[in-house]
Parts: sequence; structure tokens; C-alpha cells
Amino acid sequence: MKKKFYFFDSDALKNFHKRIFFSITIFCIVYIIAFYRIIDVTLLEKPIKNDTQIDPIYERGNIYDRNGNLLSSTIQSFALSVNPKKIKDKNKLAEKLYPIIGISKKEILKLFNINNNFVWIKRNISPQEHQAIINLGEVVLQTKHKEDEEIRRIYPYGSTGSHIIGFTSISKAENQKIEILKGESGIERGLNDILEKGHNVNLSIDINLQQAVRNELNKMISKFSADSGFSIIMDVTNGEIISMNSLPDFDPNNRKTFKNENMFNRPLEGNYEMGSVIKPITVAMAIDKEIISPETSFDVSKSISGIEDFEPYNGSYNVKEIIVNSSNRGTAQIAKKVGKENQREFFNKIGFNKKIDLEIIETANPLGNKNNWGKHETMRIGYGYAYSITPLHLTSAYASLVNGGKKINPTLLTNKNKIADNIKIIKTETSSYFNKLLRAVILETKITGKKVNINGYEIGGKTGTANLLDKYGKYQEGNNLTSFIAVFPISKPKYVVLASIENPKKSEEMNYRLTGATVAAPLVKNIILKMIEILNISPPNLEEILKADISSIYINKNNATF
Repeated sequence: MKKKFYFFDSDALKNFHKRIFFSITIFCIVYIIAFYRIIDVTLLEKPIKNDTQIDPIYERGNIYDRNGNLLSSTIQSFALSVNPKKIKDKNKLAEKLYPIIGISKKEILKLFNINNNFVWIKRNISPQEHQAIINLGEVVLQTKHKEDEEIRRIYPYGSTGSHIIGFTSISKAENQKIEILKGESGIERGLNDILEKGHNVNLSIDINLQQAVRNELNKMISKFSADSGFSIIMDVTNGEIISMNSLPDFDPNNRKTFKNENMFNRPLEGNYEMGSVIKPITVAMAIDKEIISPETSFDVSKSISGIEDFEPYNGSYNVKEIIVNSSNRGTAQIAKKVGKENQREFFNKIGFNKKIDLEIIETANPLGNKNNWGKHETMRIGYGYAYSITPLHLTSAYASLVNGGKKINPTLLTNKNKIADNIKIIKTETSSYFNKLLRAVILETKITGKKVNINGYEIGGKTGTANLLDKYGKYQEGNNLTSFIAVFPISKPKYVVLASIENPKKSEEMNYRLTGATVAAPLVKNIILKMIEILNISPPNLEEILKADISSIYINKNNATF
């Protein structure tokens, strides 16, 4: 019987076909699995929720003054590290290194003896230090690290404006390993959130004026061997602080200057019994409440509750004479008529009851004893004792009182316009009278006027000399805070200038008493002269209208003598 012929009769060919079929089957299975997985991921699978949100890291914003001058910025800097285990001769290397980096040989050897593979020797080394370290040729010394490991905040003007600008430290970003800069004081701290997001900040201060005022303050501190000094310049039309100095100060580029006495920001953190600069404020509250009139007179020939005048007068003073002659007895009697409740209410209106709301966090609460505020305290508060405020409280109060009575809120930023138009501290006519009183101090005093007057610029102001308290709350004999606060031009107020010297000391050749008139008033005059030069201030084209009778604005309702 004849066999049929099959094309695929070969056993080898059958095996070949089996392998091909198996391969195609495997390919189809893998393809189907892959296709299913793609569909599952793109269409069916729910997204995984991630509760850990990492904020982006921005380069810290810059700080500028009102004219665009750079005050603070961030740069990449070098740091010095070492692996102590690889140092062959620690003593020899420390001997070479300590003159370069300014760290004692003993301290360097202490770091070299740390049992670790990595030790920081000094961070933020200067370019000069960096080059000198390279010149040593010691391979064990490392100055190059990861790009994000070493950042540095620089302050081109050094100590100038340091209390305003502040400083930063390096810290770890939350939930991240990267290092960031964190503000520790001043604007760097107060506006840290804004700067951290990379936004720039423009301050209201003029850094050139800031430097000029700092120089004048330093000269006066040196002349009188004083402990410290401070100054504030404010624009009363918008609350902008154009300059604010506190000496001694610190250099934010140099941590060695970070001593407690240098870091203390006197205009914001220092509480002082400000003395006679408070007297016009007492008059303003009495006039505004119509408790007295400009012609009301007071007998100042006798002591009142132990309150004395430095230059006693056997007779009576009207209101203007009380301010011009800076009579404690007269002002105490005005305060007595005002009374505790009116005094407290007025202090609340001008902000003497709370911290000042400012872009800088480190501001102090005024200090007054609410539980010991009787008639005697009310009188003492009236002429600048028994109640402590910061210098910025005083400056802000004067700004509110001279600008027509509108509440002023100070600011360190430009274009913020912090006058509260709807809040009136005093009536417009009271503000006008207040200004004329300040002008009378310059025109009618024997000493003060000559010390501060600048022809054509219509300066008004008031002196203040107050005993300083020691740490136990006792007055220090001969230790005074001498102050002068000026307003100009008084016919249309634009600037308030406060300057104080703390504990000035007499030298042998000084044959005069150290007071606000002899110490602080000349300082304010020099500051105003610098303002005229730097800010290009022209004298107002007005007659000396303030020589006129300052009582003409009021009807004499109470021509009484007390």
C-alpha cells in the first residue's frame, strides 16, 4: 500500500514549529499583561496621596534703602573644614592656620582633636582668608563643599543701620536637608517670611543720612564720654522713619561684635522716663479738653508735693511761660487739673499703653504702674517721670500732635502711608497751638534757641533732662538722659527729629551744666544741617508768623490763677 506524503512530515520540522508556536504564545501573554498594566495605571489606578508637602526653596530676597542702595544680600561663600584623622602634625598645622583665620591656636587644636572624619573649622571665611589657606598647600584643609552647603548674608554698609536691618543665621529648611538663612533680628527677622520667598524689601531709611547721623551721634558720645545715644528722624506726613540710630551698635558681618550692649536697640527696646519733652504733651491734653486756656496762669513760687524747679521763679507763669521755662511746678499743676483718668485716656489715644506695631518685632511695652497711679504720680507723669516709654513712642506722639492731630503709625517701609485719617488725637487748633509752643521754646529761651536755631528753617522743639534709674530702680545722682526733640518747618511740619545722649560726663574745661539744651540740642542742629544737605531741603518761603501772640487762636475762657 502506497504511503501518503505530508509536507510537514519531518520530526525536526515539527519541533521547529512547536518552538515558534511557544514563542508566539509567550509574546502574546506578555503583550496582554503590559497592555492591561498600562490601562490599569492610566485609567483605573487612583493617585497616591502624599501628605508631605515640601515648600520650594527660594534665594533670599535683598533689602534696599529708599533710594535703591543695597543693604543686605546673599552670596555663595567658602568655609574651612578638615578631616582630623588625616592630619599628620596637628601642632604645626595649627601654628600656620591661627594667624590666617583669627582663631586661637588652642581652639584650633581642640577642633583638630575631635574624633570625627569631618569638622568645621570656620564658616564664612573671607576671600583673603581663602587665598591664604590655599597658599599653605595643605591638602587636608578643605574649602570647597557642596554648592548648597555654604551661603552667606552680606551687609555692604556694616554697622550703619544694623539695628534696623538685623542679621541672619543658617538653619535647616523644614522637611529638607538644605540649609537656609533665617532672620534673627531687625527687618531680617520681622519680614523673614517675605524675604524667604525671594521677595525684595525696600526700606524707608536713607542710608546716606543714616551714616551721617551716626557720625554726629558718635562725635557727641565721644565728646561727653557718654554711655550711649540714639536718634530718630520721622516724616510726619506718612509715618516713614528716614533714619534711626542706636549706639553702640554691631556689625552684622562680624559675630565678634554681637555683644549684649551692642545688640540692644534703644529706640525700640529701651524704656525711659523722658523728662521735660513730655510737658508739651501734658499741655496739649489740657488745652484740647478745655481744662485750661493759653492765658491760664499758675503760681510756681512754691514747691508742690515736693516737686521743684531747677530755676525757681517767685511768681506765676502762663502756659507758654511754663513750657519756655520748663517749669516742673507749673506742669505738675496742669497735670493735676487734667487728672488721672483724662491722662490715662489720652495716653491710650497716642499709643502710650501698648507696643508699637512695626515691621521689627523687638519693640517694648511702655512701663507704668497702673496700681500706683494717684495724684502725685499723675503730676510727676505730667513732666516726664513715673512713666517710661520708648523713644519711638515719643517720636510717634509728636508726629501725631504736630500734623493737625491725625494719628500717625510709624513704618520702616516706603509708600505705606500710615496716617490714620479717621483717627483724631487732638483738634486741629490744638495742634496749631502745640506747634507754636514748640517754636516759642526756640525763639524765647536763653540757651536752647541759640544752640539749635537755623535761620530760615523754622525749627520748633523741646529739651528734656531726666535722671536715669539703676538696675534696682533708684535714681542715679548725676546720671542723666539728655534729649531734644525738634519739628521743622513748624509752620508746615514735615520732620520730627529726636536725639538723646545717655549719661554724658563733664570734662574739666566744661563750665556749664549738662542738659538737653547743652548736649542734645546742638546734636539735633547738626543732624538737621545734614538733613538739609543730603535731602536737599530748601527753607520755607514764609515770614516769622510764629513770633505773634500764640494765645490769639483761643478765646480766653478761664483767665484764672492757680
